[in-house]
Parts: sequence; structure tokens; C-alpha cells
Amino acid sequence: MAFNLQDYEPVEDRLRRFWEDYPEGRIFTDLVHNENGQVIIKAYLFKNALDQTPWATGYAEERVTERGINATSYVEVCETSALGRALANANYAAKGKRPSREEMQKAERQRTTTTVDPAIALIKGELSARFKTADERKSWLEFTVGRDLKGISDLTAEEIKTVSATLASSDKEAANG
Repeated sequence: MAFNLQDYEPVEDRLRRFWEDYPEGRIFTDLVHNENGQVIIKAYLFKNALDQTPWATGYAEERVTERGINATSYVEVCETSALGRALANANYAAKGKRPSREEMQKAERQRTTTTVDPAIALIKGELSARFKTADERKSWLEFTVGRDLKGISDLTAEEIKTVSATLASSDKEAANG
């Protein structure tokens, strides 16, 4: 499903409007859960700093990943998403555009991961069949993509295509050889 990120509003824009409407307001975020690479945050919006009951709330969940923004900043990403959800619940979202741009970026990251991970699994299998040691596999990968890698999960989508094509080409050569 294709979507245009520009059609979705950043949390920062929603937040700016909230502060314009409620300069005496208050925002509070609560780290609900942070274990085993999963974090859940709840955001609370108050129209007035003295209010005891929140006007709106929103939850978000994120998971740590091996690469990308969630490799280092999954808690911050989660807090921003929770705030975006709370602001949407307070009607700071265009009709039909409830998710924030950040949430749609998350959806795009998940879609990309879903398509990349099976390719990485196939490459791992092919390399394990061709090379005896992890060092040999890593050296071949680095030679093929032309840069140092932390590991196979460090490959970009474009590099995955290059590696797959190189493996397929060497299979054809072996069959014709």
C-alpha cells in the first residue's frame, strides 16, 4: 500500500498548535514498559498545568532494531509517537489523517523490514553453503559491496540486490562451467 508521507502532519506541527491554544497547558509522558527491547509510553495532555485529569492521552509501542533509528533511539521515537496519538485524540489531526508523519514513517520502516529480512535469510543460507567460516563470508560480502560491514544485517536494500545478483550470476557460471 503506497502512501505519501507529505500527506501526514509531523507531531511537531500538532504540538505547536496545542501550545498556541493552551499556553498554560501541560504535557506528561510515562514510561509504562521497557523490557526485552520493547518500550511502551503513554502521553498525557492537560489544557491547564493545574488540571488533575488529562484532557487526552495516547499510547505508543516501539521495539529496538539492529539498524535504523530504532537501533539507538527507540525510546525517543516511542515518546514522539505517544505524543502524536494524544494530540490526535485531542483533535489535533486532519480528518482522515489521524496518524502522524512519524507513525507513517514507522509503517514504512516495518514494510521495508518485512521485504528485506527474507532476502537476508536467503543470502545467509547461500553464503553458509559456499563459505566455511564467518570471516570468509564477511570478506566476500565486503568485497562484493565495496565497504566494511558490521554484519549481514548492515546491508542496505540496494546492496542486498547487488549481493543477490552476484550470487545468482555465479550460480549460472557454475552451471555452465
